[in-house]
Amino acid sequence: MKNIHRYIVLLLLIPIGFISCKDEDKDPFTVAQQEENIAPWVRIKDFTTVVAAGDIGSSSFDATVDVVRDNVSSWDLSVVLESGDNSVGPASVTTITDFPSNISIPYTDIISSLGLTTDEINGGDFIRFLGRTTATDGRVYTFENYSGSVTGQPEQLQALNFVVLVKCSPISDATIAGTWVVEMTDLFGDGWDGAFLTFEIDGVATNYTITAGDSATFNIVVPESASELVISYTSGAFEEEHVYTIETPDGDVRGPFGPNPAPCIN
Repeated sequence: MKNIHRYIVLLLLIPIGFISCKDEDKDPFTVAQQEENIAPWVRIKDFTTVVAAGDIGSSSFDATVDVVRDNVSSWDLSVVLESGDNSVGPASVTTITDFPSNISIPYTDIISSLGLTTDEINGGDFIRFLGRTTATDGRVYTFENYSGSVTGQPEQLQALNFVVLVKCSPISDATIAGTWVVEMTDLFGDGWDGAFLTFEIDGVATNYTITAGDSATFNIVVPESASELVISYTSGAFEEEHVYTIETPDGDVRGPFGPNPAPCIN
């Protein structure tokens, strides 16, 4: 009986030993450890993600570009201007071959590369930067080569597809503190169809709109302690119906803005 038990145990151990040997032959990290299979990853950091429309002509895009491993030959940067449903570009901006590198590109150069002038850049536009990485072995990587679960993580500092928002410039030609009076009109009489006006006081934004009917009035009080006020308009549907005026604390009436109001009043 003992011999039978021994045979049974041996029969059970043979497949286990075989599986163990097979597992030892497998190395799930072999592919990742091979240098030629590691993607050339470029990072971009220390740049400002927002620029005021009024500063486009005098400011620059400043950033630091670096690599994770020494397998990157070059990094090419292109730019696209996105304005509402329209876009212009891409246009080549620069090529980096030494890492890490600090770059400083005047926005006037960036805009002119697209065949535009700074006067054509408005609040609400996006300047989209597109990177292309060439590995030391000649492989080329763009945003499409990587999973969104990787490129969507801010801590990865991905240099393949990122944007700088152009926002309206702060009010500089009127008294900020006091009561601002906004008169809104909808020419069809059914509200602003998703559009709204934003008062951003020291970084805190509040939206105002006509939810129904043909008009609305808002008295917006900006405190004496406020140091910055930005007023911007976000479009909705039926823009040809939207009109508004703004009275400053100084008593100056600005506008009418619209139909089809621009994103900024200054």
